[in-house]
Amino acid sequence: MRFLSLMPPAVISALVIFSPLQEGGTTHPAQMIIRLLILAWLGLALMEAIRVGRLVVPRLVTRYVLLTFLGLTVAATIFSPYVNQSRQWLFMITGYAILFYLLVSYVNRWESVRTIALIVVAMGLGEAAWAIVQGMGLNVARPSGTFFNPNFLAGYLTVSWAILLSIAVYGYRKHALLFQSGQSAAFWWAGVMSLSGILLVAIVFTQSRGGMVAWFAATVCVLTARYGWKVAGAGTAGLLLAGILLPTPLKERALVEHEQNPVSYARWQMWQGAVTQMADHPFGIGLGLYQYTYPQYAFPVEGEITRYGKVAHTPHNDYLQLGVEMGIVALLAVLVGIGLVVRECMQVLRARLLRWQRSLMVGIGGGGTALLVHAALDSSLRESALAILLVLCAGLVASAARLTGSNSDAVHVIPIRSRLLWGTSAACLVLLLGAEVGRMGIAWMTFDTASRRATAGETDAAIEGLKQAIAWDPGKSLYHHGLGSVYARTFDASRDKDMFRLAHAEFKEAIELNPLDSRLLGLLAQLYVSAAKPTSMPVDLDDQQKFWLRAALRVYERAVRLAPFSAPYQYEQARLHWLLGERAAAEQRAKEAERLEPNFLPARALLAQLWIDANRLDDAKRELHEIQSRQARYEQWNKTSLDRAFLHIDVAPLRAAVEGKGIAG
Repeated sequence: MRFLSLMPPAVISALVIFSPLQEGGTTHPAQMIIRLLILAWLGLALMEAIRVGRLVVPRLVTRYVLLTFLGLTVAATIFSPYVNQSRQWLFMITGYAILFYLLVSYVNRWESVRTIALIVVAMGLGEAAWAIVQGMGLNVARPSGTFFNPNFLAGYLTVSWAILLSIAVYGYRKHALLFQSGQSAAFWWAGVMSLSGILLVAIVFTQSRGGMVAWFAATVCVLTARYGWKVAGAGTAGLLLAGILLPTPLKERALVEHEQNPVSYARWQMWQGAVTQMADHPFGIGLGLYQYTYPQYAFPVEGEITRYGKVAHTPHNDYLQLGVEMGIVALLAVLVGIGLVVRECMQVLRARLLRWQRSLMVGIGGGGTALLVHAALDSSLRESALAILLVLCAGLVASAARLTGSNSDAVHVIPIRSRLLWGTSAACLVLLLGAEVGRMGIAWMTFDTASRRATAGETDAAIEGLKQAIAWDPGKSLYHHGLGSVYARTFDASRDKDMFRLAHAEFKEAIELNPLDSRLLGLLAQLYVSAAKPTSMPVDLDDQQKFWLRAALRVYERAVRLAPFSAPYQYEQARLHWLLGERAAAEQRAKEAERLEPNFLPARALLAQLWIDANRLDDAKRELHEIQSRQARYEQWNKTSLDRAFLHIDVAPLRAAVEGKGIAG
């Protein structure tokens, strides 16, 4: 029984410590471990309830909002065009809801609140120390700690900062947090200020603009709760002035970022696109599917080689993404839930509390505020470590409300009369959920291993591994996509009709599972083109080749409907029309590709070839000049692989063709 009592703090500690380690808990193995930890806690909590003969469920003010949100999550999964992806997010959100209830059920003493808060601070200090080592010792330009993104590290550190700042502003008193008997005030102050300094330096090193706004929000929240609006306003003005005057890496980045990365300040366009999506789909597009519908609402980034080259997997605003994927009602439910938690926090702070309890709640409230503000500037809550911190903050506020409230009806007791029935049902539920979580995790790890083997050229081993991944999780489009790609490459090399048939079947299955991904249609179209194996002369095509090329055209038309701003799709259509001898249609598509992406030189080269064939030498020379001038303009740029693909054209054959036509003419 002692083991059962030690389980909650052990799981909480494990979640706080582990969740940031594998790139912030975003990797599939990390997700599997996090979900299994929560399920293990749920199983042991049910076991303890069965042992004592009653299940105690906290009666929270947010219960109806939470149930409504979970119901909308289930609906967004059931009606999703791509159910597998939505089910992944359903498991994640449900896990956070379970963690929230388990946390509130466990925390029935203020000492537990203090312990959890100190664990969070300790982990934040560890991340901050590692970030400083990265920045000063390893010369990393923007340290990210164990996260894959420095912006998320900055958001993570603000929670620890808020708690330490709250401890500092409430001062050194007996029974204060971090107080030790016999400890001098000077030593206490030196310790608190040093730890706070470590966190602040690490946050500045990340150069995260959104993270700094979150830090600012946490600081203002703590100062306001402690000193009131007037003092907090003066402190806020001082912080802003210091940020403007003092030279810091963050200030330098904010000033020059728009020159180095034009898309960096494009959040407003992303948010506008998300609002448009919400207006077009008020009931949501499906949980977790924003990345697949974004291409229909893409916007150009002027000054880049590829204007539509960057695909936004998120709108950099968790609230807007939630509204896009689950609908306006779900967004309202979340906002109402946040309002209820804020109201509870205010009620706790109005109650009679010991000094250390008040400082603790102010810090937790400030940390939660920072996470919510950061979520409005970035998709930070997609990071499991940050989402878990927010659940902890909300859960501790709800627990504190129970501890300070006088309402005796704060829990709902469910009597357990048949232990056998309850035990069997609980075991089946936990084991079923655990098996499902394990199945998805194993499938991903199998797929990841097989993908590396495919890259290394171990085709047979890759095919077997991908088949195993599909066997574990047949509903995931990505696995069929991977297997189809291996078959397609084998077909290109061997011209084996069986390989074509297998690749075709896998691509069709992938498209059926996820009809929103235009890339899958592009792969299928390329398979048809490969089957036709066209020459450069349209007149040489036989009926079978024309059949495959027209099939590819039809597929590309579907792809263009899903990604209307994709110049490569328009170009592929133009090339197919040209091969089929349909010059007018080829010219129209090539011009559209050129309009969308002026630096997409393959489209310009095709236009030049079309005009050479039509004896329009002046137009062909103009396109040839444009191609050469753009290649020269961007020669010294740091280019991505996509940029290089846009600019890579051998102009020698075009120049020779133009000169030959000129001599002949």
